[in-house]
Amino acid sequence: MASVTLRGIQKSYETAAVLRGIDLEVAEREFMVLVGPSGCGKSTLLRMIAGLEETTEGEVVIGGRAVNALPPREREIAMVFQDYALYPHMNVADNMSFGLRLRGLPAAEISSRVLDAAAILHLEPLLERMPRQLSGGQRQRVAIGRAIVRKPQVFLFDEPLSNLDAKLREEMRVEIAKLHQRIDATVIYVTHDQVEAMTLATRIAVMSGGRIQQVGSPAEVFSKPANMFVAGFIGSPTMNFIEGQLTAEGSFTSPVVSMKFPGNHGRPGAAVLGVRPDDIEAVDSGAPGSFAAELEVAELLGHRKNLYLKSGGAKLLAVVEAAFNGAPGSTVGLRFRQDRLHLFAAADGRRIA
Repeated sequence: MASVTLRGIQKSYETAAVLRGIDLEVAEREFMVLVGPSGCGKSTLLRMIAGLEETTEGEVVIGGRAVNALPPREREIAMVFQDYALYPHMNVADNMSFGLRLRGLPAAEISSRVLDAAAILHLEPLLERMPRQLSGGQRQRVAIGRAIVRKPQVFLFDEPLSNLDAKLREEMRVEIAKLHQRIDATVIYVTHDQVEAMTLATRIAVMSGGRIQQVGSPAEVFSKPANMFVAGFIGSPTMNFIEGQLTAEGSFTSPVVSMKFPGNHGRPGAAVLGVRPDDIEAVDSGAPGSFAAELEVAELLGHRKNLYLKSGGAKLLAVVEAAFNGAPGSTVGLRFRQDRLHLFAAADGRRIA
C-alpha cells in the first residue's frame, strides 16, 4: 500500500475555480474520507488522483512518485464508481477478471485472484450470474471485487453507496469497514453523507467551496469543529447557532442565554454560540443555569423526542428522552451542558472556544 500526497492542487474550468489550493497527506493504510456538500469539489479531487481529470496547478504524489504526467492505468490505483460500471454482457467472474485479462496475466493467477476476492466479499455463489440478476448491493460488491483483484496501491471510492436504499447502505458500510480491516488498504473515499464519513474514516477531510475546511479524526472534527461550516455540517441533527456578543471579560450575551466563557478568546465583539441538540437538557423552569423556551413541535422518534422550540427570537432543536411530556405552546425549561459548548467569531465563522 502507498501514501498519497496532494500539494497545492488547483482546478479551474475557464474562469470557474473548482479547487482552490488543496494540501493533504494520506498515510499508508489510512481510510481517508472526503466529505462535503454537492459541488464542493470532492469528486473532482478524487478524479484528479485517479488521473481522470488534469490538474490546473499542483502535484499528485502516490507512493513517493509524482504521477501528474501518468495515465490512470500506470498510477496503481483502483476506483469504485457510484454507478457500478459493470459490463452487462459479462457474468460476475468475467466482470471481475476483465482488467486482469487485458493486462495479460496468466489464467491461473486470474482465477486465483477472482476466487480470493469473491471469498472476501461473499460472492462465490454469484460468479456465474449476470449483472441484471443481482441486487444493488451485490452489484456494488462486484465493483469492489473488480478493484480488489487488481491489487492496487490505493483504492478510490466515489460515493459508492448513494444509489442504495437506507438498509443496504448500512449493510454496505459495515462490509466496507470489514474490507479495510481485512486487506489493510489505503483508501480515499468520497461522500456527502456524514454518517458514512463518521463511521468509516480513520480521518475526515471536510470540504466546502473547493477548499479543505478541517482534517482530523471523526471524534476531533465532531468535538472541536474548526469553524461554523464544519460544526453545522458534521453531526445529526445539525448544531444550533445563537447569535450574540462576546465581552472583554469572556462573557457571551444574547436574547436567549448569557454565560461566562473562561479563558482568552481574542477581541470582544459579535460571536455565535453553538450547541448540539443532544447537549440541551429539559429541566424544571427556574432550575440553576436554565432559561425558558416555547415548545412548538415534539417529534417522537422511538427512544427519543426532538423538541422544536423558540426563545428570544431564535429557533432551537433539543433531543431529549422519549418520556418527556410537554404540549405545543407550553413553556419548557432548558439548560446547556456547559462542557460541550462551542463559540465562533461571527465575522469569519472560525472557532474561538
